[in-house]
Amino acid sequence: MAVNERPPSGGGIADRLRGWSLLLAALGGIGALGGLLLVVWVPELRPFAIPTLIAAGVLLALAAAGSMGYLLGAVTGRRGRLSWVSLGSAAAALAIVVLLNVISSATHASWDLTATRQFEIAPQTVQALAALPADVDVTGFVVTTDEDGLHYQGTAEGYLRQFARHAGDRLSYRFVDPELEPATAREFGVVSAPLLLFSAVATGLRASVGAGELSEQQLLTAILTVTGAQQHTIYFLTGHGERSISDLRSGGSGLGLAAAGLRADGYRVESLMLADTASVPDDASLLVIAAPRQSIPDAEEQAIIRWLANGGRALLMLDTSSETRDVMADLLAAWGLETVPGTLVDRERSAAGDPRTLAVQRDQYLGQTAVTEGGAIVEPLGTTLFPGAVAFRPAGQIASRIERGDPVPVRFEPLVTTSGDSWAVEGTGENPAADRDVPGPHTAHLIVQASALAADAPSEAFDPASVRTTLTVLGDADFAGNRHFGDVSNADFFLNTVNWLLDDRALIAVRPKQEVFRPLVLTVPEYNLVRYVSWFLLPALVAAAGVVVWWRRR
Repeated sequence: MAVNERPPSGGGIADRLRGWSLLLAALGGIGALGGLLLVVWVPELRPFAIPTLIAAGVLLALAAAGSMGYLLGAVTGRRGRLSWVSLGSAAAALAIVVLLNVISSATHASWDLTATRQFEIAPQTVQALAALPADVDVTGFVVTTDEDGLHYQGTAEGYLRQFARHAGDRLSYRFVDPELEPATAREFGVVSAPLLLFSAVATGLRASVGAGELSEQQLLTAILTVTGAQQHTIYFLTGHGERSISDLRSGGSGLGLAAAGLRADGYRVESLMLADTASVPDDASLLVIAAPRQSIPDAEEQAIIRWLANGGRALLMLDTSSETRDVMADLLAAWGLETVPGTLVDRERSAAGDPRTLAVQRDQYLGQTAVTEGGAIVEPLGTTLFPGAVAFRPAGQIASRIERGDPVPVRFEPLVTTSGDSWAVEGTGENPAADRDVPGPHTAHLIVQASALAADAPSEAFDPASVRTTLTVLGDADFAGNRHFGDVSNADFFLNTVNWLLDDRALIAVRPKQEVFRPLVLTVPEYNLVRYVSWFLLPALVAAAGVVVWWRRR
């Protein structure tokens, strides 16, 4: 045989495939990935994506055929067997997940693991649905060729499916395409879609929820409306420099956003000019007096006191201005209250860098009171910010009688208190003066119930069976203003207070659950802890670890 003569090649095509297998595998992988991306993200190119996936499959099959020996060795070897164990474990876990989803779908069970439970209806909604007094029919009108309409239908069905499960046979729903069934749309008087139309034969009432209003709270409000639930009317006093409910500026001090939140809770919200009416309207369920800056004439003030003394309910909000304190002094005194001189400064529980902005945390809520059994107002809340607040305390003869243990006609139930390192500081400074300022803890929010006017019958005993007046008194109006209404739990704190005042416990925590930015609010001690840990502790741990490694290697 000649020296440079090559031996005859064996295998032919198999050898060629073996040499090209890596390239074929790479091309097949790229084709498969690209085809899948086209199928998922570019539906209009699916006719091109399918042949691409087929070609990629052929290339991968050829690559596998050319590397069959290597693949068999990898599969049957020790590492291969371990890989099969891992793949088997993963397949078993996937099978369990699929089985749980099948069971969950068949039984309509679900678990909401989000922080705000945004995909789960509230327990109060469940209770309201279980106690429906009349049958409710829901007809959804959605154009099936409209992408936004289909998204609306999917969201609505998610809510209605849960509603129907808890309402039993009291609630039924269906969806109609008004373009395919125009007679049905004309029957209900529907001229636009998407839309949910609620109706109850027993009451003859109807309500609708449009595309921009779809939420658990709006759906529940519509159901309660058509079954004949009473709609409360809330009046905001105006004409004396109060915060305006028509001010919708995002950075303003008005209460426009708070009023919108109340309307979303199903209330009718109006302004009240007592100079025109001379008395609180008969349909008033609640009166809100939000930090007036100008004096209230005596006739109007007496009209308010008379209305409250005859079973009225009110939400009184102050601010740190001396004008508001002076204007509200007589109203507070009628029920044995006064403000503590100065502005609250809390060096332990406040926003970092601003001790005048109270950061009220969960352990500062006194929810378990004799009035709010179970903490109805504050139990669902996180941190609430009060950017400048005043404190309250019993006044005059009422304070003296409480100190002696004598009966009084009022009951005070604090809901928010400051920490032990807090003061009511007079002036604009932040450092308290022991000889002038009043140390805490202080009450910044409280509930007042009275069976008689404290000013008229200070020695009368409180009778819980004949409560005639219910007030919530807040030391800050800015927390509910447009600028701060969306901060942390401020909106829920305000709305929960109103819900409680109007005995609408079912609405507490039933308002829309949105995917909101959840900032980390740190008090001064917490901020210092984070700062010192990052400055000193972490570098010290790294240095200690370095010393240990050096010692072992030495």
